[in-house]
Amino acid sequence: MIRRIILNRLFQMIQVMVGISLITFTVISLSPGDPAEITLRATLGTESPPKEAVAILHKEMGLDDPWYVSYLKWISRVVHGDLGYSYQTKRSTLEEIRHALPTTFYLASLSMLFSAIIAIPLGIAAALRQNGPVDHLCRLTSIVCLSSPEYFIAIVFMLIGGIYLDIFPVAGTGGIEYFILPSLTLSIGLTAITMRIMRTSMIETLEQDYIRTARAKGLSRRKIVQRHALKNALLPVIIYMGTQFGWIFGGAVTIETIFALPGLGMLLVNSVSSMDIMVMQGCMLTFAVIIVLINLFVDLAQLYLDPSVRAQGE
Repeated sequence: MIRRIILNRLFQMIQVMVGISLITFTVISLSPGDPAEITLRATLGTESPPKEAVAILHKEMGLDDPWYVSYLKWISRVVHGDLGYSYQTKRSTLEEIRHALPTTFYLASLSMLFSAIIAIPLGIAAALRQNGPVDHLCRLTSIVCLSSPEYFIAIVFMLIGGIYLDIFPVAGTGGIEYFILPSLTLSIGLTAITMRIMRTSMIETLEQDYIRTARAKGLSRRKIVQRHALKNALLPVIIYMGTQFGWIFGGAVTIETIFALPGLGMLLVNSVSSMDIMVMQGCMLTFAVIIVLINLFVDLAQLYLDPSVRAQGE
């Protein structure tokens, strides 16, 4: 079964990469303006680059060929591990991605950590005190967090934590203090949903027969939750947070732009604004690979942790 899941995910990875690359090429071909001219404007710092230079770069970027010919040429290079180079920095696309990826990975990991630390205890507390003040407060907090766009939350955190209290820096990169506000901002939506899933899962687990048996034996509620309920109730939360880890990378595009973090999201935004085609395609492909690999890991983790899934596979 494990082999079948891995092969299925690998096949899905190929489909996703092909789909993302086709979408990227289509968007580039339909976008207004000449990518070669836009690139030279950003590189030379002039609104009217020489026509000869535009023609040379036009040919170098493969814009004279039909889009499907350019696509096939790019695919052949990708198969050999060549993602091209940046027309802005003249560095290889792989080097640009290797430089930016650790920042995004650190941001996403810290966001997951904040979400788990906040959401799981609150979800358990809300489940143990159904329809009480804690439960109502958690429900209200979830609604507010899910209703607030990320850029608004980012501005609030920047004003409170970075300006009024002057505790954390609001932009740039450096030590862990530069990641606190961006990570908290990115974790808000995930925290709200995770908290509700934890609450629902814990309530369902506490209604199981083996929990009633534990109560009948005279075990305290604390021991029942810690020894019997928590392990099973955490499984849906782990699966959900695992699947969302890949999507956090996508959310990092907005957060990195707001907080000026030099990660993969910022690299993608800069490549789109300057029509740096090779870097744009490399970033989109990297996002797709990350999401598919994380989903593969989550599937394998669920297979290992959930006996019912193993039984179905067998």
